[in-house]
Amino acid sequence: MHCKRKWIALWGALGFVGTAAADENSGLYLGAGLGDFSSEFQDIGDVDIDFDEDSDAKRFFAGWRLNRILAVQLDYIDFGDSSSTFELLSIESDAKGIAPSIVGTLPIGPIELFGKAGWLFYDLEVTANGGELFDDSGNDFVYGGGIGLTVLGRLALRAEYEIIEISEFSDAEAAWVTAAWRF
Repeated sequence: MHCKRKWIALWGALGFVGTAAADENSGLYLGAGLGDFSSEFQDIGDVDIDFDEDSDAKRFFAGWRLNRILAVQLDYIDFGDSSSTFELLSIESDAKGIAPSIVGTLPIGPIELFGKAGWLFYDLEVTANGGELFDDSGNDFVYGGGIGLTVLGRLALRAEYEIIEISEFSDAEAAWVTAAWRF
């Protein structure tokens, strides 16, 4: 009988800890964003080609807030079609990928400062005058940070800056405006 009370007490304590750990700052969130992706490509005669005529980049993401400070997130990113000209060549790039990451947040009232680091698994296609220059898939490190504001208790609005370490580009970065709903 004495052993039975210990088990009941243990299960009760675990239930209390589980309830306390699952506060209103944890749980699922879904979001989307628009951004600007800029990159430089170095492959033709060791000359940097700046892709400065970008179309809008798009991002869709889902995450799970473990608590108010730490979250895990999975992004689907379409960096858009970028184009540039070099001598008589019209060069275009198209990159898409998914990126699992960890997000650390420093909450200051309704404002949040955050940093994130993850790994980007991407498909990259570069064409010159309509012909394929290369088509590659790979994975590289991605990191960034920004500032956010929570409104209506559940809507998180953010401005983000990311550095993407795609090995085929000598420089790749993105600026984002995102919105997410916290369930």
